[in-house]
Amino acid sequence: MINEKLKMSNNKTISKVQILQFLMAFFFTALGVLAAYYGTISGIKLDLSKKAETEMVNQLDKKLTKIEMILNDNFMTKKEFQELKEDLDKRLTKIEYRLKIKQ
Repeated sequence: MINEKLKMSNNKTISKVQILQFLMAFFFTALGVLAAYYGTISGIKLDLSKKAETEMVNQLDKKLTKIEMILNDNFMTKKEFQELKEDLDKRLTKIEYRLKIKQ
């Protein structure tokens, strides 16, 4: 009879240990699943933000290229501006010279 009570108490202890082991294993498994979930979600968010950033940079590049084309088509280049400036300087110098002669 005493041996049967010892076996029963040992079985209860073993089952408590088994339950505790199961709960710990379940807890760590749940933590692993949560970590994997949040890691995956963070990775997806990072990839999406990189794609969005790349797309925005491409759109801005296209807009800047269009602006450069418009400026080149509708306005003069630096070289043309320098030539115009030199031509105006020459003409104004000639006008000044003629006005001084007349005086």
